[in-house]
Amino acid sequence: MAAIELSDVHFSYPGAEGEEREAVKGVTLSIDEGSFVALVGHNGSGKSTLARMLNGLFVPTRGKVTVFGADTADEDKIYDVRSRVGMVFQNPDNQMIATNVADDIAFGPENLGIEREEIIRRVDWALEKVGMSAYKDGTPFKLSGGQKQRLAIAGVLAIKPRVMVLDEATAMLDPKGRDEVMAVTRQLNRDEGMTVIHITHYMDEALSADRLIVMNDGLVVADGKPRDVFGQYGLLRQIKLGVPYATNIAIALHDAGLDIDPHIVGEDELTEAICALK
Repeated sequence: MAAIELSDVHFSYPGAEGEEREAVKGVTLSIDEGSFVALVGHNGSGKSTLARMLNGLFVPTRGKVTVFGADTADEDKIYDVRSRVGMVFQNPDNQMIATNVADDIAFGPENLGIEREEIIRRVDWALEKVGMSAYKDGTPFKLSGGQKQRLAIAGVLAIKPRVMVLDEATAMLDPKGRDEVMAVTRQLNRDEGMTVIHITHYMDEALSADRLIVMNDGLVVADGKPRDVFGQYGLLRQIKLGVPYATNIAIALHDAGLDIDPHIVGEDELTEAICALK
């Protein structure tokens, strides 16, 4: 079943002197429920604009976005859309509104009019899912970057969405914080069946996905399994995108004349290939 469908979607920003700048230029996609999708592209490629159309923050200039069949442009459906698609943004500090961890997570369900007893259950459940139960009565602003982002994820989880969109949610974190956030999102996808759409510029994070979508200049230029997409390293170089660390080394060794497959994506796979050289 498709969780989200985009049909010939365009989006333009107003520009100087009445001119418009088109950021998304006719994207058609279908994202299956329960999938883990990574979306990559350089700055200005349109990926964050696209992300904001997935829960109705932006409405397409032309074309159509539907979430479980609900049109995001239909004002009567916007409650359904936003209760089904949760957004986690780049800076966790901008997503905190309370001085207490539990109160911060409760904010979303309270705005949905959920009964107090159910909110308490959801707060405890969300904290457990992101490994933050010990911080329930703490202050959000004393947490580390990774912990703050896990708190932001818990706040989204508390509204019980069916889809979670992470828009550069690991960009401001150190490696440990990025690992923490990725571990949580993988667990939610695997154990809860939550659809995850992860917008990132870290190619090694994209390897965790079932599907990798590459955007450039407002268009989708590659779409498939991460191994297959990273195998198109000529295209990725052309649009100035990187590849995973192991792939970079494999390409360099291959170009140097060694019998190494340049399509390698994993470090273990690279180690085995190097050890197998004669």
